[in-house]
Amino acid sequence: MLKVAASLNSLFASSLFTWRRGILIGARRSSRLVMLRSGCIQLLTATLVLLVMTACSGGGGSSNSAQSPTLTKQPANQAVTVGQTATFSVTATGTVPLTYQWFDNGTAIPGATSSTYTTAATVIADNNSQFTVTVSNAAGSTKSNPATLTTMIGLPAITTQPTSVNVCNSASITLSVVALNASTYQWSFNGSPIAGATSSSYFIASATATNAGSYTVTVTNAAGSVTSQAATVLVGTSITSNPVSLSIAQGQTATFSVAAAGDAPFSYQWYLIAPGGSTGVAIAGATSSTYTTPVEGLSSSGSQYYVSVTDACATILTSTSATITVTPGNVPPTITTPPVSQTVAIGSTPTLTVTAVGPPTLTYQWYRIPAGSNTGTAITGATAAAYTVLAADTTATNDHDAYYVIVSNSYGQATSPIAILVIGNGIQITKQPVTAYVSAGGSATFSVTATSALPLTYQWFEAAPGTSSFSAISGATSATYTQPSTATTDSGSVFHVVVSNGSSASVTSSPASLFVGALPAIGSLCSGWLPNGSALPPSASCTVQLTAATTFQSGQIVWPNLISTGNLQVSFTFTTSNSSPTPADGYTMTLADPSRGATTTSVGMDGGGLGAEGIPGVVVAFDDYHDLNDPPVPYVAVGRGEVSQWENPYFIVNTNVPPLATAAATVSHNYVVSIVQGMMTVTMDGLQLFSGSVNVPPVAYLYFTASTGDNFEQAVISNVSATVTAPSN
Repeated sequence: MLKVAASLNSLFASSLFTWRRGILIGARRSSRLVMLRSGCIQLLTATLVLLVMTACSGGGGSSNSAQSPTLTKQPANQAVTVGQTATFSVTATGTVPLTYQWFDNGTAIPGATSSTYTTAATVIADNNSQFTVTVSNAAGSTKSNPATLTTMIGLPAITTQPTSVNVCNSASITLSVVALNASTYQWSFNGSPIAGATSSSYFIASATATNAGSYTVTVTNAAGSVTSQAATVLVGTSITSNPVSLSIAQGQTATFSVAAAGDAPFSYQWYLIAPGGSTGVAIAGATSSTYTTPVEGLSSSGSQYYVSVTDACATILTSTSATITVTPGNVPPTITTPPVSQTVAIGSTPTLTVTAVGPPTLTYQWYRIPAGSNTGTAITGATAAAYTVLAADTTATNDHDAYYVIVSNSYGQATSPIAILVIGNGIQITKQPVTAYVSAGGSATFSVTATSALPLTYQWFEAAPGTSSFSAISGATSATYTQPSTATTDSGSVFHVVVSNGSSASVTSSPASLFVGALPAIGSLCSGWLPNGSALPPSASCTVQLTAATTFQSGQIVWPNLISTGNLQVSFTFTTSNSSPTPADGYTMTLADPSRGATTTSVGMDGGGLGAEGIPGVVVAFDDYHDLNDPPVPYVAVGRGEVSQWENPYFIVNTNVPPLATAAATVSHNYVVSIVQGMMTVTMDGLQLFSGSVNVPPVAYLYFTASTGDNFEQAVISNVSATVTAPSN
């Protein structure tokens, strides 16, 4: 440093330079000096440049050390599917602040002024675009290498599916789809391509019955194709399920039903053709989709029933006729008028009544279920067709006690639906929610009607398909809940509502389910059914052995998909053989309730449990061994599968049935179980065993079970067929 200083002093002393206000000025133009502020001089002569710059960098003098930007990470090439975004980034060093400007093919991108830039959703035209960035500061700027954007065509993505429609005859129809990355479209009808239907929408100018069916559209591009969900087109109205002929015993009622699809809402009128007649006469008041006859005698045999269905287009369709055959026989009682729920004052003495018919002599026993319980206790002395509740049993703590009556004769019993006593300010639900059947994308509405002396509040809950976990629906706090848009994945969901008034106990409604789109069918035994326990896989002839002729077996088969029970008919055959001297124990058809915990792997108890006890739901039991508290065997009955409610009570029992199993013999019976809006009818070998109201779960897994205990028989099920349709309201 001393030598540098000395050289400078000599330079200044040579009179080649002068100072003026802090600036060193060259005295001679020929010296080729460049003027710099703050006393720093750059000389073109190499020796002087070194000398002066060394002097400028010495301690004690002022300096300017700004560094131009340097890129330490260049933007990388990006490849994305059309419709996605691409992100480019750069890393730079240099004196701060640094500024950035991104360019697309040389054109500055407005607002792209950070070290990272993300494009908008890409399109095909973006392919091979070049992106660069210029980084700047006070000392200079630098430009990145170009990064290339490659856009690739992905599979088309359908964002809006075609929607099912119901239209009148001659109405126009437009089906449409919205898809990303679409190049071409092809519409199909019932699986076959429609000539010329190659746009995003398909138009039918004047629909006829030939246009009714299933429509899909296949969307294609260079990467492949995607097919939409099916949209069902219904043109006009069709009857999808006609009334079915029945054979009943004298003293029974017959229930007929119809199901229609198309231009709802529908109206109905049932007609009777008297035995030997040819002209139908309208039945007064028979204006719903189901009709239950009065108790029939032998003179009614040969009567025919049919129904006319009128749709929203004023089209009238007529069902086929169903005939009843009435035979002599002894059957269990039939309840024709059940007891009715009531709202009463504290300390009052309301009277509950039932009307039942059947071969004499009928006996009665009333039961009370305390509020919050599931099981009833016989009321001492309540053994007539009417029961007057004691004042001591209408206190505030008795709010929502439930009552039912069992009517019996020598051939079985019938249990009435429960009647609820609402005490004082309690809440009475007068109209329960109803299961909804909608097309995919449509809305679904559930509603409840309740009364109370106090203002009511509501909270709706939902359990996802196949689960028993109910969660409160946010904002669903009125008497009506509407789910604005539905998907097929919602099918089988269960809903209920809790009604409160801030004073008395809250009340939970009956469950209702949601079904979206076409209802799934139930397959034959050849494939799809799941065996549990001792059940063997299906044989080549599509039969399943549930139990072998050995002790303590429990076998079940289950259809693994959730089914609707609103309008259900199941036919099947059970065959027993190789029985021990005293056969045991029997078999069931079970509608397992997922909202109460049933799954596709639920297993019931063996022995007297018939392989079904312990599976939540409704059980149609065919029992051939008398356990403690059983009705006389053999019998066919309907009851609950929960352990606490097993045979406690059976809803309906018929003990006047032929043997279900016989030692050293093969016994086979054909059964049909039909459920129409809560009315269950069971036939055996073509003869109606009973018909009555049964509270079945709105959605269920279908089980067949059998078991043995200390005694045994081989039990085989075959000939399973079923129809599942949406009820007509």
